[in-house]
Amino acid sequence: MFKKMFTLLFAVLFVVPFVTVADDFDDDFGGFDEEGEDSESEEEEEEAPAQKKSKEMSESDAAMKDLMGDPEEEKPAAKEQKDSDKADVEEEAAPAEKKAAAGKSFKGVKPVLLAKGGFTVYGSYKENGRSLSTMFGSLDEGIVGVEYQGKHVIAKGTLNVRTNYAFIENGSNPLAKVNHHSVQNGAANALYEVYGGVKFYDVFIKAGKLIPEYGLVDTWQNLGMGFTTPFLTRSLIAVEGFLPETDAGLAIGYNGIIKKDHNVFVGLSLGTGANASEFWESDRTLGLYGRVGYGFKEYVKAAFAFQYRNDYYSGKKLDHIGIGVHINVAAKGFEMPITFDYNMMKMMKNTARKNTTSMLLSLAPGYAYHFNHDWIDKVGLALRFDLVQGVYLDGNAHYLDFTNFRSNSMVMRIGVTANFFTKELEGVRAMAGLTFLMQPESTVDKKDINGDGKKKDYGFMTVVLQAGAEF
Repeated sequence: MFKKMFTLLFAVLFVVPFVTVADDFDDDFGGFDEEGEDSESEEEEEEAPAQKKSKEMSESDAAMKDLMGDPEEEKPAAKEQKDSDKADVEEEAAPAEKKAAAGKSFKGVKPVLLAKGGFTVYGSYKENGRSLSTMFGSLDEGIVGVEYQGKHVIAKGTLNVRTNYAFIENGSNPLAKVNHHSVQNGAANALYEVYGGVKFYDVFIKAGKLIPEYGLVDTWQNLGMGFTTPFLTRSLIAVEGFLPETDAGLAIGYNGIIKKDHNVFVGLSLGTGANASEFWESDRTLGLYGRVGYGFKEYVKAAFAFQYRNDYYSGKKLDHIGIGVHINVAAKGFEMPITFDYNMMKMMKNTARKNTTSMLLSLAPGYAYHFNHDWIDKVGLALRFDLVQGVYLDGNAHYLDFTNFRSNSMVMRIGVTANFFTKELEGVRAMAGLTFLMQPESTVDKKDINGDGKKKDYGFMTVVLQAGAEF
């Protein structure tokens, strides 16, 4: 190659200018008669094999392109064969690539839109021995914002807009009320999730205001089986207020796929321990949340969770320790979410202390019939059963006032929902349906310790027309 380049360089620098001058001289003055030489040259060219001439021309062109820095062109036959082989390989690999792409998570900027709400066509509750009827509409979830999933950078900013829900507002649980409120309690609480972070090899670090790393609570932000009342659309421990729906702090963990089908996730978050309640809004609080979980395809997902929060409120150390087991099993249209949470809390009144406990159990078996249709996805039917052990007696209860909390009292809820779902159309998925929910009467204060005459939690009943959509 070096020899060819040197020869070609010599030709460029000396031979080419000479030939050019000679050609100009011939054009201007007629030149000399070199017919004999030309004839002799033509005979040599005729005698030379065509293959040799082609090879020499190819080598000359290649040398010139190499000198000029241009890549050599492939021979037409070889290039056509290579293109044909490449096309065959791409055609064969296309299904596999599409399948792999379908399994990958969304990358880049993505808008986050989720709306779930309903209208209570019939509802009733009892107050001071009277049976009252109610009819109202409510927006249970109105999540709007953007999310960015890059190769190494992640970020999210969403606002959760909600309206008041009568059966929570008229209930006795102050934690449920403050956790349900978002926009109503000011901009600081309205920012549902605002965080940024980095990710390497499925290991993530996030900082900001985000959902605690606890069980499967982060999987409830979707249309699900279609329950659209606050009691049924979010994790029971969040609705009852024993876990803040968001906390400001730092989170670290791993969430990855092992051998294509196995999802392993581990997370730990350290936060301020705060939600909108009076108990946790002190600047001397700590919230520690963790989870360890496993998932196999779409069939099963399970996690063990724990939380620890404390607050040196009024000079007294108050601990909240909680553990949970969350499982979701699905196969052939059937789905069964199961959640169990147990909380141990120290509450006080004045200088007295008392350990209190709460136990939460939630089951939501359902079945969905899928359609082979362009835009109709499925029709789903699901049941719901909630058991809440540990009850507040009235709406005046303070979180730190154990006299208004009964660990041995219990309420339960039963419900059924039927829903129609559409397939994703232009990125939007929607549903509509009907839900029935009832909380039967339950005696929670047999001895009337408070002396307020309220010995029962009278419960409620509601029938809701519902609809929702997500992007």
